[in-house]
Amino acid sequence: MVAGIVVGVFESEGIAEDARNRLKTEGVPAGDIVLKVLKDIGPIPSTMEPELEAAFLGPVILGNFHESFAHYIRNGETLLCVQASTDDRVELAVDTLKQYAPIEVKVVPAAENPSR
Repeated sequence: MVAGIVVGVFESEGIAEDARNRLKTEGVPAGDIVLKVLKDIGPIPSTMEPELEAAFLGPVILGNFHESFAHYIRNGETLLCVQASTDDRVELAVDTLKQYAPIEVKVVPAAENPSR
């Protein structure tokens, strides 16, 4: 029976990959680790850089920026999930992920009956 799934959210894919490699070094099987980029990184168009530097794009011009343009923002956040079969494995995964400055780390109890 699986004790839980440790979920870590990282600012970038590279940081999550470093954490994944450390978990493998610590003996966690590669099959127990899943890495998923939540949003691909999109570069700021070069034509927008001067405007962003000047900070003149205020609320008068854009309105509520987050509601209007949030779907265009791509940050590269990455999810790393570790299936842990024992409490010791859960503790190892949590401790390891925390070494890589995650945005958040949570332990999700595994369902006893996966068909539910």
